[in-house]
Amino acid sequence: MRTLERVVICGAGAVGSAYAERFQDTDGADLSVVAGGERRERLLREGLTVNGRRIDVRVIAPGEPGPPADLLLVAVKHPQLAAAIEDVRSRVGERTIILPLLNGITSEAALARAFGAEKVLHAFVVGNDVVREGTHVRYANIGRLVFGAPSNDRGDPRVVAVEALLARAGIPAVVPADILREQWWKFMLNVGVNQVSAVLRVPYRAFGAVPEIRELTRAAALEVVALSAREGIALGPEDVERIFPILATLAPGGKTSMLQDVEAGRKTEVEIFAGAVVELGRRHGIATPVNALLGTMIAALERLAGIPG
Repeated sequence: MRTLERVVICGAGAVGSAYAERFQDTDGADLSVVAGGERRERLLREGLTVNGRRIDVRVIAPGEPGPPADLLLVAVKHPQLAAAIEDVRSRVGERTIILPLLNGITSEAALARAFGAEKVLHAFVVGNDVVREGTHVRYANIGRLVFGAPSNDRGDPRVVAVEALLARAGIPAVVPADILREQWWKFMLNVGVNQVSAVLRVPYRAFGAVPEIRELTRAAALEVVALSAREGIALGPEDVERIFPILATLAPGGKTSMLQDVEAGRKTEVEIFAGAVVELGRRHGIATPVNALLGTMIAALERLAGIPG
């Protein structure tokens, strides 16, 4: 079995920073974080602080030449993906395995076009409550990294090697029977939970405390269920109900990444949530009024924050 050593993380945000801490402490792992501009200067000056503990990571500049990564984790937000692809190009070699940790259902295809489908696994993180403020990150639950090959072959050498490295790093991970179906399930969760939390500006505790919030979440998620049948995935209403027990395990005061973006006045990922649902609905002739409204409301919040449409 191949042993992975050189780990490169592009996107030291909430999840990226939490994983950086784990890899920094892993025997035999050689970690680097890609960052440029003011973010690079801040990391060099302050390091990362995760749950109150400072760690000083090796920071490499975008495009900086060097040995190729064994494992490249891309953990940026969707609006930064195109730039991230160019930033990491110098660290992608013939045997590099790429693990995208972005939300949505489109990043794998973009990375495959840039670097070759043979390098890209499908992945997402679920059940985490990581909150980032600058270079400071805190969490009660790091969540699970769900990943796999699109073939669903558990014996794929890339999957076996990544699974072994994650186990060494203490990063909870699972290889599901059907990674594409599970990825659509996470997309459905984000469409419901992230967007509703951002519009109402509520933390995780609200989803257990307020029936109307759960109902709105269901309504948004059920539009994804309807679309999934046309996309060959076939989620069901029972998959929507899987969302709420997971939310109950998260820190009550924790916030979704989209709510954190709204509160910080940053660009959200509404295009790959409501935007994608509305576009798929148009393509398949399926009405998606809940996501159309959520998308309009989030776009309005961005306008109010001075973010151009």
